[in-house]
Amino acid sequence: MNVRQANADRAANLRETRMVPMDLPAGANVALTYANDRKTDGAGAQLQRVYGIYAISRFLKLPYVHSPLTRIGYQGLSSLQTNSSSAELESRYNRIFNIPSDIELPKERVIYDITDADVDVIQRLQIAAKDIGKFVLIRILYPYPVTDRSPELYQHVKTISPFRRPRSDIFRLALHVRRGEQIALGSDRMLPNSYFVSCALKFIDVMKRLDIPFVCELFTEVPSKAFIVTPDHHGIDGRIPGNVTVDPRVNRLEDFEVIPNLVSCINDDPIDTLRRMATADGLVLSRSSYSYVAAILGTNSVVIYRPFWHGRLDEWLTSDEDGNFSDADLTARLECWKRERSGSRLA
Repeated sequence: MNVRQANADRAANLRETRMVPMDLPAGANVALTYANDRKTDGAGAQLQRVYGIYAISRFLKLPYVHSPLTRIGYQGLSSLQTNSSSAELESRYNRIFNIPSDIELPKERVIYDITDADVDVIQRLQIAAKDIGKFVLIRILYPYPVTDRSPELYQHVKTISPFRRPRSDIFRLALHVRRGEQIALGSDRMLPNSYFVSCALKFIDVMKRLDIPFVCELFTEVPSKAFIVTPDHHGIDGRIPGNVTVDPRVNRLEDFEVIPNLVSCINDDPIDTLRRMATADGLVLSRSSYSYVAAILGTNSVVIYRPFWHGRLDEWLTSDEDGNFSDADLTARLECWKRERSGSRLA
């Protein structure tokens, strides 16, 4: 771990994590937690599930019990290239993304596993727990049947974010260009470079009109050299039928050179990257849980969302496949950002 990573972790650990005040029903007999041993894929996907289950607990006013990540099955492009993983990364994620539990679990309890979150099932289990006179811990794997229908539930998550956005007179626009193992999989979920360039240039056009100083931060992963990925490789789990060559030229980083004030953040530490995206003033999402988590943990940022299987929060701006979105809405958001900065300087 380098010095910057260590300092970022230390700062995150020292921050006070605020627990949301919650009026729990008297004699609550059930609690919700994440089924942390049933699907141990990438950190972004698992964190989205953790925060989704927390959001459901707030919606239903039920106690939340935190279950840390037991294993991160995909740890990024560097692990894919070396075909290896590190338990240290799991420990680091768990130190930072540690949500306080609402209650201490009783020794006598019944555990009930649910694959897909279902409000009716949870409420029936509440009744059943009362009837049998035992405490029931409901372990949920996927919150999405609830959170994808009601993404505004993720607003509960912002109050427990481990990240705080610093005040700055320079607008930070973050672009998350999700690549990694998706290059080997040939996934259609990857958005083209041209999409991110289009979004960035649209921001820049408005910021120049409003005389807002800015920097654009490109977050992506690029292999250090061409290498072969097999079906048995780290994080692949047989999802490709045969060997695939991953070549750094596929990333075409030169496509982004048209963006002014560009800072390329290539192969950076994943937790520091998540922090920097969550604390940016603007964020262009990939079709990825990793950038989705950064967006729901961020506050007062301008988020550009390209529709995919997870729903959008009302405050996010929706783009089309070419990176077009409302100029009027973006202008209004950036004018608000500028007024807030002007007000803070005068205070």
